[in-house]
Amino acid sequence: MPPWSSQNQVHDSEGIRRMRASGKLAAQVLEHAASLALPGVTTEEIDRAVHAMIIGAGAYPSPLNYGRFPKSVCTSVNECVCHGIPDDRPLAKGDIVNI
Repeated sequence: MPPWSSQNQVHDSEGIRRMRASGKLAAQVLEHAASLALPGVTTEEIDRAVHAMIIGAGAYPSPLNYGRFPKSVCTSVNECVCHGIPDDRPLAKGDIVNI
């Protein structure tokens, strides 16, 4: 991993192209994940769909195995503040879901 620097970075056209592609994929994945957040669906099912979509696009889900995080997406339901681990509890009508 390259060292972090507080200095500004100047990216070439290839770096900018790759950042745009990454941002576009992230937006598409988030939109798809949000469309799946329905009553009866589990966050585990959302995680599997997100994982398949990211891998299918030739990318790697950044949360997966980061600091031992076991899933491809963070899902927080109701009182879970952030970085929740997807599980097999079905979502219910009225749940507040953060993906």
